Amino acid sequence: MKLVLITFLALYSPFVIAQKITIKDDQASINFTFVDKEVDGEISGFTFTGSIDLGSLETSTISGSVVTETLDTDNWFRSRHLRSEKYFSAKAHPKLSFKSNNIETTASGFRVSGQLTIKGITQNVEWDFSKSETTLMGVTSINTHDYDIKIYDERERNKVNIKILLPYTY
Repeated sequence: MKLVLITFLALYSPFVIAQKITIKDDQASINFTFVDKEVDGEISGFTFTGSIDLGSLETSTISGSVVTETLDTDNWFRSRHLRSEKYFSAKAHPKLSFKSNNIETTASGFRVSGQLTIKGITQNVEWDFSKSETTLMGVTSINTHDYDIKIYDERERNKVNIKILLPYTY
């Protein structure tokens, strides 16, 4: 009897603990803050291309992109300036993208390591994610200097905090 029970659990436990989710692209939000001047904004046009199983994060991938032209700071002139050739170069680089390399569980959720591409330049980035019943929330910080976007001459003044909210269903 024990052998039958162990065999049953071994064969069917992946189906019991699997928690594959579907990201709701159209409800995702990505917000950012340029730390030096406390300028907030958002970027939209999010497309999710990964596969997440909350029961097996190590086999999951998180990837997606946003449309550069949607960058908005709630100031038409500043937003237009940031999308220009001098900064984010939205016409030449219509999308910003991310693809995970590794996902590991942490005490407060999980950490996603991967590559963020902005303006054709790819850098390694780590996101810290937490999970609620319906949303994944990820946070990270980048420096725009790393992507040849020099808002300020001094590197330390170009830090940007980013928060992504990814609503999901099972």
